[in-house]
Amino acid sequence: MSPALAIAARDLRQKVRDRSAIILSVVAPLMLAFLFSAMLPAGSDVFKATYAVVDLDGGPIARALVDGPLAGLGPSGITVVAAVNEAEARGRVTGGSAQAAIVIPAGFSAAVQSGQQAHVTIVGSVNATIATQVLQSIVSSFGSSVAGVQLAVATVTAAGGTGAGDPASIAREAQAMAAPVTIATASTTDRLAASNTYYAASMAVLFVFFAAQFGVVSLLGERRAGTLARMLASPISARTVLLGKLLVSIVLGAVSMTIIAVATTLLLGARWGDPLAVAALILTTVLAASGIALVIVGFARTEDQAAGLTAIVAMVLAVLGGSFFPLSQAPAALATLSLATPHAWFLRGIGDLASGEGIAVVLPSVAVLGLLGVVTCAIGLVRAERAVIPR
Repeated sequence: MSPALAIAARDLRQKVRDRSAIILSVVAPLMLAFLFSAMLPAGSDVFKATYAVVDLDGGPIARALVDGPLAGLGPSGITVVAAVNEAEARGRVTGGSAQAAIVIPAGFSAAVQSGQQAHVTIVGSVNATIATQVLQSIVSSFGSSVAGVQLAVATVTAAGGTGAGDPASIAREAQAMAAPVTIATASTTDRLAASNTYYAASMAVLFVFFAAQFGVVSLLGERRAGTLARMLASPISARTVLLGKLLVSIVLGAVSMTIIAVATTLLLGARWGDPLAVAALILTTVLAASGIALVIVGFARTEDQAAGLTAIVAMVLAVLGGSFFPLSQAPAALATLSLATPHAWFLRGIGDLASGEGIAVVLPSVAVLGLLGVVTCAIGLVRAERAVIPR
């Protein structure tokens, strides 16, 4: 066994018995992933709402609204329930069993058919503004369609065209006409991970910095205890010692992220994607985190100082990289700045895997993470050799 591997094996045996390493590397990220998933369950990515409908009119226009756009909401995750009167509908909204309600008054159809102004009442919950806005949009769209038919009837009647004496037949013909403008939607591949997957991945990449620090920070402890000098007194180069410590960080980080990926998949139903692609993302992310931790060690004087600086850097990068909120919700400047963090590239890779594609789709993220890892490890090795290794 090479000296670097021997040093790494010895340190790993020590870290396995270190409870603080296990808590920071595995327990803490899993607990936070569970908490985030409890607050934001996997199904939160799908809009759901319940609407109460009161039809006090029963006429053809009211039925067209209820049986048409409102009845068609079922497949989209929206439930429509009937209410006897406005009081019942308001009670459902107040009690939380419905997010919004629509009340169609008596005489609604007659008013529309006679060209008079008609109205409906929408009651929304203060705690469900989005659901209320969706219902308002649906009713407004229906109202625009009815207004278009009314305009067609009025135009033909005023012009004295065929069928001008029968407004009802004109209305039926107008309703049967094809829309002059149609919208073709080209669906794009979904590259947004579900909330349980997103927060599992974000906690994994956040805490990998704490896992990675345990290997390289021990350099400072061994220097303080004098064991580093004794190792260097043997025929072992300083670079070999540093590589052994760096290897410990890489192994601990990889084990931490792998355990989190497997545990959240089994316990939370997270979908990380293609295993080979996930493995590539994990290894390159761990390399970047270990390199950054080694750079920090090169500028720290004590173990406590290194641990504190690592925590600060990890949290700042996590905020910039979108570990606490999706970057799609961040300002454009922050989204651009996040490209300098391994967190953003790792989470981007996990999001790309949500499309169901394989490793090819994450190659840009893997390349950037690998480059970050190589650069930071090279800088960290040079800096740590100069600052930590006793002369």
